[in-house]
Amino acid sequence: MFDRVVVVDWSASSRPTRGRDSIWIGVADGSSDTVLVSNPSTRAEAIAQMGEWCRRPGSTLLGVDFSLGYPSGTTESLGLSGVPWRAMWDLLAQLIDDRDDNANNRFEVAAELNRRVGPGPGPFWGCPPSRRSATLTSTKVAPTPLDEWRRVEYRLRDSGHRPFSGWQLLGAGSVGSQSLLGIPRTDTLLRSLVSDGRSVAVWPFSGSIERDAVPDVVIAEVWPSLHRLPPLDGRVRDEVQVASVARRLVHTTAADLVAPACDAVVAEEGWVLGA
Repeated sequence: MFDRVVVVDWSASSRPTRGRDSIWIGVADGSSDTVLVSNPSTRAEAIAQMGEWCRRPGSTLLGVDFSLGYPSGTTESLGLSGVPWRAMWDLLAQLIDDRDDNANNRFEVAAELNRRVGPGPGPFWGCPPSRRSATLTSTKVAPTPLDEWRRVEYRLRDSGHRPFSGWQLLGAGSVGSQSLLGIPRTDTLLRSLVSDGRSVAVWPFSGSIERDAVPDVVIAEVWPSLHRLPPLDGRVRDEVQVASVARRLVHTTAADLVAPACDAVVAEEGWVLGA
């Protein structure tokens, strides 16, 4: 269905880094078993590579391992109008300052979003002690003013998996910071591709993907921990994950890209491909 699959293991690091806990990109060719892996040191470099792959002739499935949406009701709590997922993307693009050397203001933005949801701290939580404030705490806040999970995380938990909440910003396995920084970068890439004349869909927000009308680029959320890993053989876990998931997603069909029959999922929360 796709000429290539690009899988990105994102990072919220505040400085250039490679190796463990950094960005890894796996690219699988849709017509062979070839998988190329790279390890860019910054998000700016990663987005440039992702854009290069997405501009190549043919169709591209771009899988990113951070949440593309937030629990239902988030945009309403923030006082946003319009299509919820798009309004949230626009707000993050406006607030996030993510520089080419990875310096960023994600904790300040999380504190500001908590203030707007108010009163008190939450729903975002998890920061170094030096970044704590009246609206952002280092430890989990209970009860949270918004649901801790999206519907897809409830589905994964019911299946025996243990996904992290998108509100958690810090700690092993957390995804909150990656989403705050990943969504604006993805939005910039999307706009650039559209400006270049490429057709782009963000699944499932754009609806189901039909086999006879595949866009040039389909962006989707992936969760590598959903799949069993092959032996690491001395390699970095993230390196193995992006290669393994990219190879698996080469077999993606239109049936895998049917939008869930839930308005909240399609309008605001998003879904994990394969969940």
